[in-house]
Amino acid sequence: MNKEIETQILDVDSKKIISKLRKLGAEEHLEVLQKRWVFNIKEGTKQAISTGRWIRLRQVGKYNTITYKNKKGSGTSETEEIEVQVDNFDDAAKILKQIPGFSGIYYQENKRKKFTFKDIEFTLDSWPMIPTYLEIEAKNEKKLKEGLKLLSLEGKDSGHIGTNAIYEKYGLHIHSYKEVKFGMKK
Repeated sequence: MNKEIETQILDVDSKKIISKLRKLGAEEHLEVLQKRWVFNIKEGTKQAISTGRWIRLRQVGKYNTITYKNKKGSGTSETEEIEVQVDNFDDAAKILKQIPGFSGIYYQENKRKKFTFKDIEFTLDSWPMIPTYLEIEAKNEKKLKEGLKLLSLEGKDSGHIGTNAIYEKYGLHIHSYKEVKFGMKK
């Protein structure tokens, strides 16, 4: 199982981050709308208890993936993941919805602006109802710290807290909404 090495930085000035990354010469990718279905896995007979494990079906442009995630903590390398590509987002969702054993099924959208530089991925994630945040992902902790340093953000990262905890920081519980789409109101 692969380890996901990433951290989030909240309350960033997107324009300043983009300007710094462009000055560094980072490769800039087009902003994309991401659609996803999240299927929370329940343990045994316990209903709606967060286990830190879930299945995510995500569409980024024409690229679709199914990912198993196991989040063991909020450290930058405490999430394991297995990911495979699928051909059809809607059909994959239909299949996953037929499988019993999920404590919740949620549809979510966000916009992602990505930059890559020296094997480090910088993404500005915009979600409905909350401010845009920065996520830095790298192949190891050393590269992750290098990414923070490049943007003068050392000590400002939150660890890999994840979208649920980010929403909670703003007084919202993302799973109280069956659908999270742009244009929603709190």
